[in-house]
Amino acid sequence: MSGFLSSHGYLNVLGVDPAPAMIAAARERFPAVEFTQLSDPPRTGLPDGALDAVLLISVLTCVPTDDGQRGIVEEAARILRRGGLLYISDLWLQSDGRNIERYEAGQRKHGVYGIFDLPEGVTLRHHERQWIAELTAGFERAALDDLDVQTMNGHAARGFQWFGHKR
Repeated sequence: MSGFLSSHGYLNVLGVDPAPAMIAAARERFPAVEFTQLSDPPRTGLPDGALDAVLLISVLTCVPTDDGQRGIVEEAARILRRGGLLYISDLWLQSDGRNIERYEAGQRKHGVYGIFDLPEGVTLRHHERQWIAELTAGFERAALDDLDVQTMNGHAARGFQWFGHKR
């Protein structure tokens, strides 16, 4: 997304990720964009109120714990200026049998319905509406749109786009 924004005229774009390989790949693909590796996730090291917008695109899915997700949203609130935009694009809980089976197994293992393990050893999370409402309660919601998306593995899924402003 950082490369897309930069190529469409946005200035001062910063991409962040805790994974060195992701940062290296992004720098190679978009050399004109600044990317930084988080050394103490979710802390960015940016000053309070430094940004006009924070975009979390499939970020919450990759952080399965409540505390981890809260930390990300709290850091976003800290680095956003008053009135700044928080944008979250992610996945709702799915209703198909394959996902229900994964959610039930994940609930037994992780204690939260919607958390599941992939065979590759990655733990992910899909979200209940109530959890997203709770997670973003400190923001003024501007919009919440449901949409059909495709997962990284090519499966059709129900996703959402949430837009809100820092109070």
